[in-house]
Amino acid sequence: MKSILSFDHHKQYLVLLSLSSAVILSLSFPPFQLGVFACVALVPFLIVSDSIESYWRFFRYAYFTFFVFSLLALYWVGGFTHGKDPYLMIAGVALYLWEPLVLSIPAMVYFFVKKRLKSKYSVLAFPFIWITMEWLYALGELAFPWLTLGNTQTYNLEKIQFADITGVYGISLWILVINVLVYFLVKEVQSGIKDKNRYYLAAVILIVYLLPNFYWVDEKSFQNSDGNKINVGIVQPNIDPWDKWEGANTFLGRWRQSKQYLELIGKHINKNIDLVVLPESAILLNLPAHYEQMQEFKTIIDSMNVSVISGFVRVQYYEPENAPLTSSVIKGTNIRYDSFNSIMFVEPESKEVQTYSKMRLVPFAERIPYANKVPFLIEPLRWGVGISNWGLASDSTVFESRKFNSKFLSMVCYESIFPEFIAHFVDKGAEFLVFITNDSWWGNTSGARQHNQYSIIRAIENRRWVVRCANGGISSFVDPLGRMYDQTQMYTQAYISHQIEPLKTKTFYSNHGDWIARICASITAVIFLFSIGYGLYRK
Repeated sequence: MKSILSFDHHKQYLVLLSLSSAVILSLSFPPFQLGVFACVALVPFLIVSDSIESYWRFFRYAYFTFFVFSLLALYWVGGFTHGKDPYLMIAGVALYLWEPLVLSIPAMVYFFVKKRLKSKYSVLAFPFIWITMEWLYALGELAFPWLTLGNTQTYNLEKIQFADITGVYGISLWILVINVLVYFLVKEVQSGIKDKNRYYLAAVILIVYLLPNFYWVDEKSFQNSDGNKINVGIVQPNIDPWDKWEGANTFLGRWRQSKQYLELIGKHINKNIDLVVLPESAILLNLPAHYEQMQEFKTIIDSMNVSVISGFVRVQYYEPENAPLTSSVIKGTNIRYDSFNSIMFVEPESKEVQTYSKMRLVPFAERIPYANKVPFLIEPLRWGVGISNWGLASDSTVFESRKFNSKFLSMVCYESIFPEFIAHFVDKGAEFLVFITNDSWWGNTSGARQHNQYSIIRAIENRRWVVRCANGGISSFVDPLGRMYDQTQMYTQAYISHQIEPLKTKTFYSNHGDWIARICASITAVIFLFSIGYGLYRK
């Protein structure tokens, strides 16, 4: 009876530790301004790994920990707060089951290494293994790097300025190193041996935590030499996305909606504005392909003498014999086509229309991952509002303006969370960043706030101004130091403007991308192979 009670108490202790890690880690992400929590969040979980011998049992605790964490941090993804779309809710539930599985992979690799090496210092491998998982999870069509640990620090600007060298994975590595050091301190205290080691460890933890504050940044280096400045306006229309798509069943209905945006620009524009930004899929038709409507659009732009960036739907038609298997079919015909979530850039007194189509799509919500491999899944999983089968593009467009003499990138929504993807465009010459999005799908939840905060890291990594335009909020401007300006409220119609500077100097990160993640992956491979060899040697 005594052993049974002891087992029950031990199990309760491990469950409590797992819950502690899950809750503390979820509270470290926006909108909570508790990024410091991330520095200790994984310590209880590491202690759990010390108390378990079985792989299967440890996997259950790992999955439980990250399931609770994912549920708390990503509660918004299924759109449950408004319940308007059953498919979105099903996709949300699927993510709650998938995300903890992904996060359990580095935990299991660490547990394998730990059991093979049988050393208390095997915990030093944990940061490298975790970073490797974060980096790999940002690759491919199943990518969802939303919960990268470095994203927890967006409210602590003094701690993350070194991201212009390391990128977000350097921030993650710093957090993980502190977790490991705190783990060692806890183990010292638990041992009951009173020596100086615990004081040395506490001092090292404090030094490592404060170290990023001493990274010196010369703000003058983020000012261009030619004095070129751009006055940018953002239109946040706050249009219900479901009503918008349902009311756009006809060509005239879509064109009517498009002209409403021009009216909003005309309502707020002044002679000093150089560029106006409209949100994702603001124009629900392939405007450049319709000559009459495009000419009317350009005439209005010319009269206001303002350049416009806007989301639009680009459509590409195929001959039946050349159509991709993933393409859609117009009902009652054999005509096949793809719709692309796109951006167009139009300047006054110019006949050119520059375009970009989205290259990183939200898994399932925007496109079935690897749909070209499993085309039979497309129809059953097509989203009711018609955007779950976007075409996958490869445009790599850097927009260029003659009006304000600058190059810039413009990305759609989800693309802004991919660090190296953005850095690639900066390396190609982009001098400021424009992110357009529609965060209204998920209601007034943490999702929009997390998405807005993550743009801070992209600004610091590349030392570029960020212009962020959302349909129903949050819209904002972010400077190269990560300071945010003119942040709008959720679900309000708003117009904001700010003066930004296009910058040409490239950061180390812009030039070299995720170098630190690649080093971590190499170290992980060496540790993993060594643990296999060492385990065989011991036998």
